[in-house]
Amino acid sequence: MNRLHLMTTGQQGRETLERTLPELATHVDQIHLREPHWSAQELVTCIELLMKRGVPAERLIVHDRLDVALVTGIGIQLTTRSIPVDRVRRRFPELRIGQSVHSLMEAAAAEQAGADYVMYGHIFETGSKPGVPPRGLHALKHIVDQTTIPVIAIGGINPANVRDALATGCSGVAVLSGILRQAIPLKAADRFREVMQR
Repeated sequence: MNRLHLMTTGQQGRETLERTLPELATHVDQIHLREPHWSAQELVTCIELLMKRGVPAERLIVHDRLDVALVTGIGIQLTTRSIPVDRVRRRFPELRIGQSVHSLMEAAAAEQAGADYVMYGHIFETGSKPGVPPRGLHALKHIVDQTTIPVIAIGGINPANVRDALATGCSGVAVLSGILRQAIPLKAADRFREVMQR
């Protein structure tokens, strides 16, 4: 089953996310809190409130903050600036670990280090990376073909191109503004799900 990952954009306030994310939790497979400007306390408070409002811990992932992941019992998405996957895996073997990658070399290293999945992009042009050429579908398929762990595509994913991304064999897609910055996020999430299930 193709998985839909929802990522926060860093542009919504905490109260907005605390209100919106519980509504979206049953319409997406994973919710990533990617809020680099929040303190650990803000992240923990938000995550605990989301869980209190019915969001299962297994659907939540925090970016980069190992301390927050361990305290709240949710997954972690590591970046190239994070503690390396192998060191985290050795100390915390049960932790769900994703790794953001930008090349086959990085993807292979993440797999060997013990990542549960990798997130690769950006696939299509995106306003969040102006002037940076997208890596494209051919590169995505190459990553998928050369790794055995799930690959999640990210970057410029929308309902019009999501099927093209999934056709590479990737395990799912990650969406930011395509859901949370739409007028009705719930409707936008359902649109992705509808297209992905065709």
